[in-house]
Amino acid sequence: MGRRPKSQEEIEDFKNKLLDVTLRLITQDGYEGFSIRKLGPEVGIAPKTVYNYFRSKEEIYLHIITKGFELLYEALSKHTRQEEDPFKKLEAIAAAYICFGLEQSNYYDLMFTWHVPKYNDFKGTELEPLAFTELQTALKSFDLLLQTVEQLAQRYGCIPKEDARVQAIQLLASIHGIVALKNSTILDYVHDDVDAIIGPLLKGILKPFRPMD
Repeated sequence: MGRRPKSQEEIEDFKNKLLDVTLRLITQDGYEGFSIRKLGPEVGIAPKTVYNYFRSKEEIYLHIITKGFELLYEALSKHTRQEEDPFKKLEAIAAAYICFGLEQSNYYDLMFTWHVPKYNDFKGTELEPLAFTELQTALKSFDLLLQTVEQLAQRYGCIPKEDARVQAIQLLASIHGIVALKNSTILDYVHDDVDAIIGPLLKGILKPFRPMD
């Protein structure tokens, strides 16, 4: 008797396993060092069998990075869903962003730090629709941040509303700096207790957004 065909659930589970193993391999070897040839043996199948699930290395990468941005957005929205005050919401977004970056460093580095293909690299190819989905997913987190800064400007007037986008980008850059310095271990060389200073650093970068008493 032949093998029983895999159910759709089993197929999706195995595809997720392929994505998880790929993320580990990319973390170890870099994006350029990753290949389908390396992936197959890691999951106990012939490399050519991987193509039954994904068309190419690039398609696997796009699925991974999209999943990463989905996880980031879920983390940000989860911590802000019940918060109505825009400044407290901004605090929650910043804290959740840092937490994600530190706890999911493999995803974070691939999403924000490494030089890897972006949407424009896939324009005009068969992967452009998938790359566009990844781009839209990535922008959701920034849109949430921007909307919160705009709400803050409108309610409290602590920053001009017309400056909201620039201020949101500046805040994102500052938060990213904390994550990047922590993940790269550079902070370990300039401070004895890195975990103890993340809170004060975050408080400092949020100070311009704090409503006046």
